[in-house]
Amino acid sequence: MTENPSSSLPRPASASPSVDADHGARVASMFDGIAGRYDLMNAVMTWGQEPRLVRRTVERANIPAGAGARVLDLATGTGDVALEILRQHPDAQVVGADFAPEMMEVGKGREGGDRVEWVEADAMDLPFADGEFDSITHGYLLRNVADIPATLAEQFRVLRPGGWVAALETSPAPENIVKPFSSFYIHRVMPRLARLIADRPEAYEYLSSSTQAFRTPEEVADLFADAGFVNVGHELFMFGTLAVHWAMKPVV
Repeated sequence: MTENPSSSLPRPASASPSVDADHGARVASMFDGIAGRYDLMNAVMTWGQEPRLVRRTVERANIPAGAGARVLDLATGTGDVALEILRQHPDAQVVGADFAPEMMEVGKGREGGDRVEWVEADAMDLPFADGEFDSITHGYLLRNVADIPATLAEQFRVLRPGGWVAALETSPAPENIVKPFSSFYIHRVMPRLARLIADRPEAYEYLSSSTQAFRTPEEVADLFADAGFVNVGHELFMFGTLAVHWAMKPVV
């Protein structure tokens, strides 16, 4: 499926391609190093809420019913979202893309993993045609890329007009009564749990710090709008520390 190139937004140029490449390589290496324990740590970090959040993300992607819907799951990792897409839409064609091949190797071995088309790819330079996908999903992608506008521009390009993107992202702890408790959990409890569970606990120290440094849900919504998306929205979970975002590519 293709669209008129004039309807696609141009990809914003990165300030420094070499910096982008170095950042991507470091993050990919980090995730490859924790691939075997990633799912367990995700369950710990979300207080066991990960399956519910993944289900909600897929629901918000508005994947067309019936056979033949082509869906791209970016930052697919071990395939949580990709496999949930297939549970909700058994006839969908699901492509799982990630720049960490060891993570995808774990996903390939999961039940249903043979039904996903696994592709090693850079989210800022996708190897897909314009308008190729009916829906796009991703979990925890945006906080790990060097250039969010470029990443969203690529999603806009490969999504068909009228298609939806849905994303699960962490958010900085909001200024409310639970902030001291959520901050304590993120900065003190999570790294200690990581030392018990993971071979590379420094990776989870990066994850906790990047959570606090990431954009607010309102700022993420603005980035989607700046990329050309419409019907942008989000809902908050876990006292505002996680958000599911959604947006649509205009029909014209």
